[in-house]
Amino acid sequence: MRRGSVFALSVAAFIMTAGPLAYAATVQQLQQQEAHAQQQLAVEQQKYNQTQAAINQTVAEMDQLNQDLSSAKAQIGSTGAQIQSTDRDIQITQTLLSTTRARLAQTEKQLAATTIAYQRTTARVARTKEQLAHESHLLSAQLQLIEERGSIGYLDVILGAHSFSEFISRAQILGQVAAAAAQEVQVIKDDEARYTLEQDNLKRESIFLSESKNSIARRQSLLSGEQALLTRERERAIVLQTDAEQEASTVSVGLNERQRLVARLLGQRSQLASGMASLQSRIASLVSQIQALVAQFNDGTLTRQALYNALVPLVSPIAQQWGVPVPLVIAVITVESGGNSSAVSSAGAIGLMQVEPGTAQDIATAVGLSAATVMQELYNPSDNVELGTYYLHYTLGLFGDNTQLAVAAYNAGPGAVQHYGGIPPYPQTQQYVADVMSLYQLYSTY
Repeated sequence: MRRGSVFALSVAAFIMTAGPLAYAATVQQLQQQEAHAQQQLAVEQQKYNQTQAAINQTVAEMDQLNQDLSSAKAQIGSTGAQIQSTDRDIQITQTLLSTTRARLAQTEKQLAATTIAYQRTTARVARTKEQLAHESHLLSAQLQLIEERGSIGYLDVILGAHSFSEFISRAQILGQVAAAAAQEVQVIKDDEARYTLEQDNLKRESIFLSESKNSIARRQSLLSGEQALLTRERERAIVLQTDAEQEASTVSVGLNERQRLVARLLGQRSQLASGMASLQSRIASLVSQIQALVAQFNDGTLTRQALYNALVPLVSPIAQQWGVPVPLVIAVITVESGGNSSAVSSAGAIGLMQVEPGTAQDIATAVGLSAATVMQELYNPSDNVELGTYYLHYTLGLFGDNTQLAVAAYNAGPGAVQHYGGIPPYPQTQQYVADVMSLYQLYSTY
């Protein structure tokens, strides 16, 4: 048997044996227990709401951290791709630089060989010039001798012959010598022209090689600058990747901490929910006992004042919150449902204060309830009383705190009261207003 049932049986047994005075004490005890339980439930509900808010905030922070982590990973991937691209560019530049250096070395060797050949040719030209100068000097001397002696020299050679055949032979020899001398002079001139042309070619080739060397040197300098630039870019990319990795690590640590916090908050929420369920069960037990007292009142075994005292703990906090007199709220409860929280009218009104579902959905947000779940909340005595009390607060404000008009609007609707400019001429509404006002005046004396 549940604890609440045992308690109810104990109360019933005590009432049966102790009489009216003991019964009033029992009602007072139930009121105190319910008020304490309601306070505990409110505190637990507040803790639960705070925990749920902390969970929602932490989940939102985790979502943000997940986005930051994804962003950091994307940045790491982008930076890694940039580093790979830079490495490829550096490799290509290094290959070009190596090729250029090899070409430069080959050109330098070729230039060195050409310089040596140029130097050798220059030496040969110098020697040839000296030989040509010597031979030219000899030829000039011979020509000068020929010019001085003129035909006499030839005649001396020819006339020195002792016979005609010797004369012919000497003439032939002299012709051959002159022809050979002329040929040698031409050969020397051809060699000098060839050496001059070769020297010019060597000079042009040397100039070309020198220009090629300078061009290669400039290209090598440009490649070296590009390699240095690529190296700096790679270093900067590595720094960016390191920063991104550190940021990702920090975000990951924060995410783990948030996950542990969520787990802890979920545990707290579970404990609070369990505690709230226990309190709600206890309150339900107390309410059932109060309903039993109301039933006893209806049977004539309980005074109206005892019933009023039993309902005060449930009504007072809510009535004070919305500025509605406690006796008025209890009067409406008495007339509407007789204190039966499960009562449902033929028109569909529900609970202690017989609140219609449509009206409940219209005013749900005003009392902090959800319009989507308010149908279930109408069967909760506390929520039902809060909805009904707020509606009384609304009608009182609408009709300038005129209690009779507010009660009439609670029964027939504000539109009917406004239409007739007072209590509508409906017998049921007029009787309802008379019953509520009578009980309100009575309860106000307690």
